[in-house]
Amino acid sequence: MSDIPHPSATPTPTAPPWRPFRVGRAGKLALVGGLLLILLLPHAMIEGVIQEREEYQEQVRDGIARSWGPAQAVVGPMLVVPTRTPVPRLANETGPLRWDRGAVAVLPSRLAVEARLAPERRRRGLFEAVVYDAEATLTASIAVPAIATEPETELLWREAFLVTGASDLRSAAADARLAVDGRALAARDTAEAGCLGAEMIRWDLSLDGPPEPGRALAVAGSLSMRGTGRFGLLPVARRAELSVAAAWPTPSFTGAGLPIRAEVTRTGFTATWQEGTGQALVRYLGPAWCQGLVSPDAQVGVDLLEAVPTYRMITRASKYAVMFLALALLTYVLFELVAGVRIHIVQYGLLGLSVVLFPLLLLAFGEPLGFAAAYAVSTAAIVAQASAYTVAVTRRRGLASLFAGLLGGLFGFLYVVLSLEAYALLAGTVALFAALSMVMVVTRHVDWTGSGEEAQG
Repeated sequence: MSDIPHPSATPTPTAPPWRPFRVGRAGKLALVGGLLLILLLPHAMIEGVIQEREEYQEQVRDGIARSWGPAQAVVGPMLVVPTRTPVPRLANETGPLRWDRGAVAVLPSRLAVEARLAPERRRRGLFEAVVYDAEATLTASIAVPAIATEPETELLWREAFLVTGASDLRSAAADARLAVDGRALAARDTAEAGCLGAEMIRWDLSLDGPPEPGRALAVAGSLSMRGTGRFGLLPVARRAELSVAAAWPTPSFTGAGLPIRAEVTRTGFTATWQEGTGQALVRYLGPAWCQGLVSPDAQVGVDLLEAVPTYRMITRASKYAVMFLALALLTYVLFELVAGVRIHIVQYGLLGLSVVLFPLLLLAFGEPLGFAAAYAVSTAAIVAQASAYTVAVTRRRGLASLFAGLLGGLFGFLYVVLSLEAYALLAGTVALFAALSMVMVVTRHVDWTGSGEEAQG
C-alpha cells in the first residue's frame, strides 16, 4: 500500500476572516496620513502655477497701463513765484554776479476737482485690465498775500506761473485748459517733470508786477486723461474737495482719507472727499520747489476693482483644497470602518489626486470663463469623476451617492464662504467643528484597539 495519503484526507485550509484593515487600523491610518502629506507636493506645485499666472496677469496689466495710461493722480493749480538771491562775492572776485535760485509756492485756499470716469475692460489674450477715460474739472481760489522775504531776495513776478499736473499727461496735455479770472492761459512744459510723482504743465501768468496783496485769483480749468485701475487727487490746498463718479459697481476707496459721502449701486458710484494740507498757504522752497510741497502718500482716490477678482478667489479656494482632500480621504476611511468595504491605499491616492486637481481646473477654466462659471464646471467635473470612481471601488451605489452628496455639499459651502469675505473665517471654523462632530458620532462605536469586535450601535 502506498504511503501517500489520499487527497481527500488532506485538510482544506480555511480562509481567515477578513478584517477591514489588514495592516491594522493604526497602520492604515498612518498610511493614509502619509499619503496626505505626499499629496501636498502636487498641491504646492499647483499653487506655484496659480502664483505664476497671477504674476503674469500683473505684467499684462502693467503693459496695458504703459500703452493706455497708468493710475492717475491729479495735482490742482498752484501759484509758483521764482526767486533769486545774490551769492556773496569772495575777496578779489570779479565777473558777473551769481544768483541762488528758489521759489515761493502759494497754495489754493480752496480747490475743487470734479471727475467723471468712463471705465472699460481691455483684454490681452486671456488677461484683462480695467482702464478709463477721465474728464476732470478744476476750480480753485488762490489768495495772493504780501510775501515777506529776506532783504536780498527778489521775487520774480514777471516769471510767475501756475502749475497743474497728473501722473501721465500723454493724453491730457493736448486737451488741458486753464483760465485765471476768465483769461485763458497758454500751456508749456516745465522742467519739474517729476514733481510729486506727476507730470506738470506750466501756465505763465505774464504779470507786469506783483498783484495787489489780498487779491484772489479765480482759477478754472479742465484735464482729459486716460488711466488704469486707480484715480486720485493730491490735495495740495488748504481745503480740497474731490468728487468722482463712474459707472462701475465695485469701487475701493483708498488713500490717506475716506470719502465723507459715498453711494454705491449696481450701476455705479459717486464719492466725495474733503481733504487739505493743513499747512501754511505760502511755502518757501529751494530750486527743486515741487519736492517739498506734499507727500505723495497724502493722495486720496478710488480703485476700480474687478467684481470678482479671479486670481484672488482661486488662491483662496486652493487653500481650502487641503481641507477637502483630508475630508475626502477621511470619508473613505469611514467607509472601511463603518461599511466594511475594502479600499486599497492606491485607490486612496487616485481619489486624492482627483481632489487635488480642483484648483488647477479652476485656474484653467477661470481665465477664459470667469470665476463663477469656472467654479461650476470644475465642481461638476471633480464630483462626477470622484463619485464614478467610488462606485467602482466600493461597488455600492448608495455609498457613492453619499460620497457625491458630501463632496458636492463641501464645494457648495466653499463657494458661499468665498463670497462672504468678512465672515469667511467664522463660517469656515463652524464648518470644521461640525465636520469633526460628525466624525465623532459616526465612529463612536468603533473598536480602535482592534482587540475585540465592534460594538453594535
